[in-house]
Amino acid sequence: MTATLENTPAVSDVDAAVTLSGVRKAFGHGASTVVALDGVDLRVAPGEFVCLLGASGCGKSTLLNLVAGLDAPTSGSIELTTSRPAVMFQEAALMPWLTATRNVELPLRLAGVKRGPRREKADELLSLVRLDGAGHKRPHELSGGMRQRVALARALASTLGSAGDDRGGLLLMDEPFAALDAITRDVLQAELVRVWRETGTAIVFVTHDVREAVRLGQRVVLLSSRPGRVVREWDTTGDDEAELIGDVTSRLREVISGHAAA
Repeated sequence: MTATLENTPAVSDVDAAVTLSGVRKAFGHGASTVVALDGVDLRVAPGEFVCLLGASGCGKSTLLNLVAGLDAPTSGSIELTTSRPAVMFQEAALMPWLTATRNVELPLRLAGVKRGPRREKADELLSLVRLDGAGHKRPHELSGGMRQRVALARALASTLGSAGDDRGGLLLMDEPFAALDAITRDVLQAELVRVWRETGTAIVFVTHDVREAVRLGQRVVLLSSRPGRVVREWDTTGDDEAELIGDVTSRLREVISGHAAA
């Protein structure tokens, strides 16, 4: 089964959800220093869906961690105009002792949202990801795809301020569908696009899958092999999908081959 996804522009001209300027990240000191990212410049507009593509070890996950505030760049700057970016990983990482509803409520609770409104919002978000009636179930009672839906609902809840704004925000996704079977992955890709359109959330989606990047993103950004730098970008709107996949794949192979020969 292949999900047919359309890319509809949802980009605002007002500011940027996040701007990276000359971002460099190095780990270690002296001779053992490893430079993961070097001079990354990237701007993501409010409501934009950007897919970050690159070979394994090119710094994609490191970049997400920096934007999320889980680590700090060695140099350069990261500016956010939206608060509380949320992160979604390969593993759903749900609290096993909490129900689906309580898992989604958790970031709202930490943000100080009162019990009634946060339960209402959790139910609304579970409905958004098509899990009506599953809120009472715990993670072990859900399939892998359903757990990822709960994780998506929780991530969306994390982007909401205490005022409960329903639009905007920034969602960082680190290969969230990589561990799923092909059919479930296709379904969730389509669901993600639907949720993105309905919420107006800016998304930075990390993947090593060219087809996934082209089908999901309005823009595909290719990082070089380590140290990661932005080497190419593609606007996916209006282009022939098969031709674009071929072009991106060819450029990715060049990047990988160039690194192997170095």
